[in-house]
Amino acid sequence: MTNDQASALDLSGRLILYVGGRHQHVSHLRRIVEAHNGAFVHHDGGVEQSLSKLDAQLERADAVLFPVGCVSHAAQDRVKSLCRRLDKPFRPLRSTGIASIVAALDSVAPARPAV
Repeated sequence: MTNDQASALDLSGRLILYVGGRHQHVSHLRRIVEAHNGAFVHHDGGVEQSLSKLDAQLERADAVLFPVGCVSHAAQDRVKSLCRRLDKPFRPLRSTGIASIVAALDSVAPARPAV
């Protein structure tokens, strides 16, 4: 994804739930989502927060992202199962790099009208 594509990304107020990951990255991810007109919520994947809280956050979210290397299998399974049941998009991330995050956000953003 080019810088022009990233700057054109508009989440249109969508609530993005990020499950797992490294605590020190959360504020940076929040800034990325908010910079693209989205709202952000984080769940640690069951480390300190209960998985029942994850259910409530997931019900409110418009899309869910999670880094496969930084979240428990139980949390991954729960996210996948609930997202499928509620028909919500989810994106497992192989990398926590900016390009990977922006590409995942672009894939869950509303379609842009063709110009």
